[in-house]
Amino acid sequence: MGTSSARRAPTSRFWRLAKRAATRYLAPEEGAGLEAREVVARYLAALGDDPEPENQGLLAAFRLTRKAAQNLGAFAAQAAVPAGDAALDAHGLTRGAGQFREEAVPALTGMLLEPDGSLEGAVARSSLAAVLQGLEGSAPAAPARVVTRFLAESLYQRLVLDLGEPLETACRSCGHWRQGLDGLQGWIAGATQEEQDAPLTPEQWRGLAGWTWITLALAGMLRRLRE
Repeated sequence: MGTSSARRAPTSRFWRLAKRAATRYLAPEEGAGLEAREVVARYLAALGDDPEPENQGLLAAFRLTRKAAQNLGAFAAQAAVPAGDAALDAHGLTRGAGQFREEAVPALTGMLLEPDGSLEGAVARSSLAAVLQGLEGSAPAAPARVVTRFLAESLYQRLVLDLGEPLETACRSCGHWRQGLDGLQGWIAGATQEEQDAPLTPEQWRGLAGWTWITLALAGMLRRLRE
């Protein structure tokens, strides 16, 4: 199903529960299946319990993601103003044509987040590309909405990377696989909520105001998904 590169997640108790939840989500035992919300909640419990020092606590596990979100917010703020077409054109994106240079999105993604070789960095770059492609050919989106979309996409992609093996093993067909992933993605996206007083300028997005706003938005999303 295209998950041969899925990461082999740790094998602690919480990770075993998360993997079991992923399996039951797509392959119910005697009709007792789990919903997407239960898979996501158990995944977050496992991620927060990761024994790696750099991953102590859920927010710490998304430090690089939050930095990328700051840069994305700054770019979206540039593109949202009346003269914002210039910000898009400068990177090979266009507002109305729905077309962009083949290298435009990868180049812009690299500008927003330098590669660091980490799993989180790889997910953040892939999520940035997905969100940037969604901006192509559309009306200017509020930076806060673009950023929350990116945070949700990052969590979704990371979950699929970590739990891809049990999800793939449990599915019956490509259609079943796609339906299951859509359910997970939709549930995560539905938990996003834009905090009040979002930064307005690129400078604010790159500074403490942006970091604080993004941290609150991410913390709120994670809390809603764990409840």
